[in-house]
Amino acid sequence: MLNSSPSIDRRVHKSKAALKQALLENMLFKSFDDISITDIVKTADLNRGTFYKHYAIKEELLDDILADVMADLIQSYRTPYLHYQNFNIQSLNASAIKIFDHVFANATVYTLVVTTSILVNFRNTVYETLKRLYLDDVTEISPNPKIDKELLACYQANAVFGLITEWVQSNFKYSSSYMAEQLLEFTRLNRADEVYRSNLSQA
Repeated sequence: MLNSSPSIDRRVHKSKAALKQALLENMLFKSFDDISITDIVKTADLNRGTFYKHYAIKEELLDDILADVMADLIQSYRTPYLHYQNFNIQSLNASAIKIFDHVFANATVYTLVVTTSILVNFRNTVYETLKRLYLDDVTEISPNPKIDKELLACYQANAVFGLITEWVQSNFKYSSSYMAEQLLEFTRLNRADEVYRSNLSQA
């Protein structure tokens, strides 16, 4: 069976991107239950047939959006240490921190997460993912034997998500690079002597 041509792949990607953006735009001023397929395709300037080529119901479209966001969140979180076995917080550059670039690129989703109850389950998923990433990826965290790794992961997840929440509520008052700098300084302030050992090293 022949693979689809690049031009067809681009059209599919463009159509799906338009549908995703249209749903998110509608969710900013309507409850999800009140949004119809007609609303989505009208906003996307597409026809219903195009919608049904890709999705059976609007819930599948939303699931696709959130899956994309979650995959990008995980990649963004791991970027600073993905290719290192050991890295010291003191030597980490703020430009390596990409999680706020991720949030800004998905501003509509995070605005819905923070300011409405529409995506409350996804909000919990973001928090649990931040906690799990810390637990799964960092094998050595502190020279202090009294520190409980799971509680520290909760602390980390709440700290990062708290900064995201404040940033969204301020209507993205600061740049993503400024937020990265602040997160790094806060981390250095609290755990200045830590050397992280990651189990993700690809070197």
